[in-house]
Amino acid sequence: MAKESVLSMAEKDAIRIEKLIFHIIITDAVSPTYLDEIEITDEQKKFFKERLADAAQGRQYVFTTNSPKIQQLSKEIITADNKRFVEISKEITESFQQTHRGNTNNGVFIVSVASINKRKLLFLVKIDHKKVYEYKLKGTKALLEEVKNTFIEDKTSIQKVALIDTNNKVSWDALVYDRSKPSGITDFFAKFLSVLPRETESDLTKKFQSVARTWATNNRSIIDPNQEPAMYKNRARDYLMNTDNVDSERYIDAVIVDDNDGRRNVLKESFRSYLTEFGLYGQQFSPNKNAITPKERKNIRQTAEGVRVEWMGNPQDNNITISNTPNQNGDYSILITSSDIMVVQ
Repeated sequence: MAKESVLSMAEKDAIRIEKLIFHIIITDAVSPTYLDEIEITDEQKKFFKERLADAAQGRQYVFTTNSPKIQQLSKEIITADNKRFVEISKEITESFQQTHRGNTNNGVFIVSVASINKRKLLFLVKIDHKKVYEYKLKGTKALLEEVKNTFIEDKTSIQKVALIDTNNKVSWDALVYDRSKPSGITDFFAKFLSVLPRETESDLTKKFQSVARTWATNNRSIIDPNQEPAMYKNRARDYLMNTDNVDSERYIDAVIVDDNDGRRNVLKESFRSYLTEFGLYGQQFSPNKNAITPKERKNIRQTAEGVRVEWMGNPQDNNITISNTPNQNGDYSILITSSDIMVVQ
């Protein structure tokens, strides 16, 4: 079964650049300035690896039709020899410029085949010119002499990124980041890639609320003993209801609230890994607040004896106390205090 997971930190560290080239895009030019070769040092290769690692996250997309052009070229380029790699990279760059004609700034379009162990990935990155790197041309050969520190630090120069995985082991075809539209993708970039979001904003909104409760439930033994899993779900909901664009790190900060610094750091790392495993970390979108219905806000617990407890909001606000860990007899305790008890059925 295909996995939803995106690249973990360990996988990002394991990225190895196998082939890399860029072509120069000038807005007023009919076609890109094509290069046949670039020379980069080990230090510069490290720089590009770091940029690819930065790019290895984003909203999940799938190809719109059977074998669109980019999908076909992606499958071919990852196994191509050096000569064919350059030929295909030119074709991809030409397609990008034609699709984005009049809607892109001067810059370079990077095409790179990278591997993670035996897994092959295609990276497409558009970087705007900001006079922060230098290259010299000798005919169609580029000598990349220096990458200035400002280029490394100024990530705003990275405008569009697509990481394409052509195997069927993951449920997505591409991870996409588009600075022009952080919560999704511009029409031009979507047309160039021939992709659609794998999940709707409503789907992601519901998942980002429920995943906090699921993670907290699975980790009851290590979370704050005074916090019931519903409290993590509620903080996730509050974040989603009060933001226009979801950012994974801000979401984690909002959900993991703990006065114990050491435990908070452990919980954040655990939650981050959980989000990565289920393909949620790095996905940027505008939450659909209407997707969080009263049903989604309800908390339900059921005991082994079949007793159900339902409430809205935090348990303590409803005079409910539920233990996160069992006592010495292996039993969990639920304490409910109320001014009255009504017979419903």
